[in-house]
Amino acid sequence: MPYEEILERFKAQLKIMNLKVTRERLMILEEVMKRKDHFDADQFAADLSVSGVKVSRATVYRTLDILHDMKIVHKTTLGHKHQHYENMVDRAHHDHLVCLKCDKVVEFLEPRIEELQEKVCVDHGFEIKDHSLQLFGICGDCKEADAEANN
Repeated sequence: MPYEEILERFKAQLKIMNLKVTRERLMILEEVMKRKDHFDADQFAADLSVSGVKVSRATVYRTLDILHDMKIVHKTTLGHKHQHYENMVDRAHHDHLVCLKCDKVVEFLEPRIEELQEKVCVDHGFEIKDHSLQLFGICGDCKEADAEANN
């Protein structure tokens, strides 16, 4: 989806919510669109500050929530006590493997898991709106490093 289309959708959403289209909100959208990683709102605000963009943490959080509602970003905990976000524009749904030692996040999509989740919902008369699957463990690099340290 072209940036201009996303920008117009964002402006329209702000208008619906009776919120002003501010330079800060537009900068947040622009920066989110550049991101390809999983990020938390506090680090994102700090990154904006380092690049010279003055914006309050509250504005960052509110704007990320608006972008989440618009399905521009996805938010998940990734095993931490705070939310992480990721840009979902032109990206398909996926799930995550999270290393408990180094915090590495691996994205994956397994159609059989998706089919099974859909079947479970149908079997229980449940209409799914969204989901997030996260598997926690130790990544191959950390397992290898542990094995080397123990030899």
